[in-house]
Amino acid sequence: MPKNVKARNPKPNENWKPHADDKKPIFISRAVDEYGLNLYEFRILAHVSRREGTKQGCYASQKKMAESCGMSQRMVLEVLKVLCEAGILGKEKSPPQRTNTYRLNPSSEWKHPKELENIRQRKKSPQTNTSQQKDKQVSESDSLESEDISKDNLSTEVTQEAELFPELWE
Repeated sequence: MPKNVKARNPKPNENWKPHADDKKPIFISRAVDEYGLNLYEFRILAHVSRREGTKQGCYASQKKMAESCGMSQRMVLEVLKVLCEAGILGKEKSPPQRTNTYRLNPSSEWKHPKELENIRQRKKSPQTNTSQQKDKQVSESDSLESEDISKDNLSTEVTQEAELFPELWE
């Protein structure tokens, strides 16, 4: 489980009843099953698919999705970004409402599964990327400082050698 995720279980519905027609309650296409989604992406995809209507997409808030799917709001946000970037979900802004509407796109619009890991890396939270950039900048400045110190030491050594052995440096 990723470091930023606490184990959460979704709250069960108090009024749950088995499906009336006793058919299989869910069908997962082979394309979805073999696409390479992680468990969070798969769970959000299933939730959006279930909540999407024929006229209207899934308009549940990130908070409601997080509660229903048993994950943090931050994880829901990151997963939605990945699924939208991969072309699996479409995102529509709803001006009168505060929440966005999500729809499952036809599989012909999905990006190739090989691109999924790159999309995940790009879509990580800005805070994570910013801290990684700061770490990189600090290590680069440390590296530059050590190079400067090495150059200073080298020039000092050269000067000392020139004083001891002037004929070598003429």
